[in-house]
Amino acid sequence: MDNLFIISISGATGLAVLLAFWACRTLGGGPDPARRRLDELLARNAPPRPAPAIKKRLLGAVKALAPKSERGQGWEKSKLRQDLLTAGFRSVEALNVFTGVRLAAAFLLPAIVFALGVLIQAKRPAMVISTLIAAALGYLGPGYVLEKLALRRSALIARQMPSMLDLLVIAVESGLGLDAAVQRVSRDLAASSPVLAHELAIFSLELKLGAARGDALRNLAKRCGVDEMAGLVAMLIQADRFGVSIGRSIRVFADDLRTKRRQKLEEQAAKIPLKLLFPVLFLIFPAIMAVMAGPAVINIVEKMF
Repeated sequence: MDNLFIISISGATGLAVLLAFWACRTLGGGPDPARRRLDELLARNAPPRPAPAIKKRLLGAVKALAPKSERGQGWEKSKLRQDLLTAGFRSVEALNVFTGVRLAAAFLLPAIVFALGVLIQAKRPAMVISTLIAAALGYLGPGYVLEKLALRRSALIARQMPSMLDLLVIAVESGLGLDAAVQRVSRDLAASSPVLAHELAIFSLELKLGAARGDALRNLAKRCGVDEMAGLVAMLIQADRFGVSIGRSIRVFADDLRTKRRQKLEEQAAKIPLKLLFPVLFLIFPAIMAVMAGPAVINIVEKMF
């Protein structure tokens, strides 16, 4: 019974890991650009469809688990807020939904494990330990998934930045101001780089609502969560403060960014032989030696005995 209980817990844990991996891949990545453009063209002529009732009920049930989740004094600088912003969850109900999902997972997963333990009549110490482990996994799992979604979206923005910088340089050097250039670039990147285009559009909206350019740029860097974007924002603020040519500054920053990326790729390529050493030494090399020296060893053993 104990072995069966351990196997059941291992299977449930493996299933939870697979579901978390699937959620990261499904929620973090979107369709390919061609498919996304086709969907946009079809959506323009299609009538608006209401949200499914099941989705509304599920979302309402999740929010009902944490209806009083309030932003404390340090909410603006908390890691949870940064992860939610970087992952793209900027709704006022994002905190309630995340808290509800965490509480639901923290209660449902140990309840399922406890029910399985009662069903197979496992011993009490094993049931207690497994239930506590399941509760810890249920409570920490949503935070782990949210962090991975934030990292994946940040990496996507980092890959889209070179194209954005090239278009921004062209727009600024053609005579547009920084605000108008960002607005134009956000429209041009809507099809190829929708995530970065959306962040630039939010920056333009903040400027239209009366926010200072420096504050809007800092908010852009916080939402993206990318070091390159933070460096670009710092450079733009300094250029605007001291009256330096913005187009020339962006061009220099773009060249420096490409140089750093090339050096990083060269560093990763230089690490490949070291990473291949252990698989070759412990997996491939023993198999080759067994094939090459195996017949000779067998002949020697047969002649000796």
